[in-house]
Amino acid sequence: MLNENENTYLAKWLSNDLSPEELEEFRNMPEYDDYKKIITGLEYFKAPSFDLKESLETTVDKLDQPRKPKVIKLKPFIYAISAAASIVLIIGLFFNTVTYTAASGQQLAIVLPDGSNIELNAATTLSHKRFFWMQNREVQLDGEAFFRVTSGSTFTVTTNLGTIEVLGTQFNVKKREKEFRVGCYEGKVRVSTIQNKQKILQKGQGVVLQDKQLLDERIIDSQPLWKIGESIFNSAPLKEVLDELERQYSITFIRENIDQTKFFTGGFNNKDVNIALESVLIPMGIDYTINGSKILLSTQ
Repeated sequence: MLNENENTYLAKWLSNDLSPEELEEFRNMPEYDDYKKIITGLEYFKAPSFDLKESLETTVDKLDQPRKPKVIKLKPFIYAISAAASIVLIIGLFFNTVTYTAASGQQLAIVLPDGSNIELNAATTLSHKRFFWMQNREVQLDGEAFFRVTSGSTFTVTTNLGTIEVLGTQFNVKKREKEFRVGCYEGKVRVSTIQNKQKILQKGQGVVLQDKQLLDERIIDSQPLWKIGESIFNSAPLKEVLDELERQYSITFIRENIDQTKFFTGGFNNKDVNIALESVLIPMGIDYTINGSKILLSTQ
C-alpha cells in the first residue's frame, strides 16, 4: 500500500505543486514509471456508466457461491493490492472537481489556475476539474457570473442551456432556470445553444435565448449592473423579478395571492432590502408584510 509520504507526493505531482527537490525525489521512487503510464492512459479515459444496485447484487451472488481454497503467494498479492490502490487513488484524483458557491445574498470573486478572474453573482455555483485543467479550460456554471479570461487555449463555459467559448475576453453569462443571456464586454465569444443555434459576439453585443432562438441585445454599460449593486429588468415577468430579489437578499416570498405573470420594467438596488421591496412592489400594486426573512404578498 502507498504510505502517507507517497500519497502526498502523488497528489502534489498531479497538481504540479512539487518543488524541484521533491520532484527529483518522487522520480526516484520505484513506482514512478508505473504512475506515469497510468496518467498517460487516463488522459484518454472516460468513466464508464455504473449501476450500483446491479453491481451489489452481482457481488452478493458471488459471495453466496461456494469457493475452492486457493494458495496465494503473499508477495505478488501485496504488490497487486498496492498497484490497485494506486490506480484507485489516481482515478479519484483525476476526476475530482473544485466547486465554488455564492450563496443567496452574497457575491464571490475567484481566481482560476490560469489567472482568469471570475465574479459570481448571488445564488451561483461554478465548478471545474481539479487536475489537468490547463489542458482543457472548461468550467460548469449554474447562475450568473462575470468572466475576465486570460489568453491561451480555448476557454469554455458550460451550462445546461448552452455553451460559451472564448480565447481571452470579458463577458457575462446569466443562466437562471430557463433564462440564458450572454453579454460581451471585450474581445469575442461564440455562444452555442443545446438546439445548435450559434452566434459570435463582439464588444457591445449580447444575446438572449427566447423560444429556442438567440435574439440580439445591445450592451451599453461598461460592466454588468449587478456588479455595481443594481438589478434592471425590461418587460420581465414578475416571477423573475421576485426570484432575483430572493437571491440578492436571501429572503422568501409567499406569492399565492398575486399574479406573477404581469410584466415589470424597472429595477432595484442590491444593498437595501426595504428600498428594493418598495421599488418593485409598490409600482405593481402589491402589499407586503415582513416576518423575518419571509414576506407575505397580497394584491392592494
